[in-house]
This record gives sequence, C-alpha cells and structure tokens, in this order.
Amino acid sequence: MIKLIRVIHRWVGFIFSVFFMITAITGFILVFRKNIPSDFEDFVYNIHTYEILGVLKYFALVVALALFGLSISGIIMFIDLQFKKIKKTQKEE
Repeated sequence: MIKLIRVIHRWVGFIFSVFFMITAITGFILVFRKNIPSDFEDFVYNIHTYEILGVLKYFALVVALALFGLSISGIIMFIDLQFKKIKKTQKEE
C-alpha cells in the first residue's frame, strides 16, 4: 500500500509542481498588493486563481485538492518511516 502511495505522491507532485509554484509566486506578489499598480494586481490575481484560463475556472480547486492530497500522503509516508525506524531500533536492542 505504501508503495502505491509513493508512486501516486511522486506523479501528482511532478504533474502539479508547476501549478504549485505559480500559486506560490503569485500569492507572494499579492501579499504586497499595496505596492503594485491595480492593473497588474488584477492580472496577478487572475493568474493566482486560474481565472485567466477561462474555461477552467475551477482549476484552482483541483490544484488545492492536489496539494491537500500530497500533504496527507506525505504525512502517511513519514509516519510509516518512523514506525520502521522504531521497529529496526527495537530489533537491534
């Protein structure tokens, strides 16, 4: 089961990594929106929410769900690794 989670985690991360970076960079720019012109702010906001894609207006939700799934699968893999380390340590003692 963990192997399947790792494969899914790897491919979802690879496919969505560009969109995560776009969301992070545009979000960083929007934090400083007081210092940027309003036209540029609107443009960046449309990129951040993926409204610039038009037809795919719910794509931001897909990106958010992918990030949530990656977080959960990362936590599962981390916990599995910690249990393996504990079992290995107990066997050595």
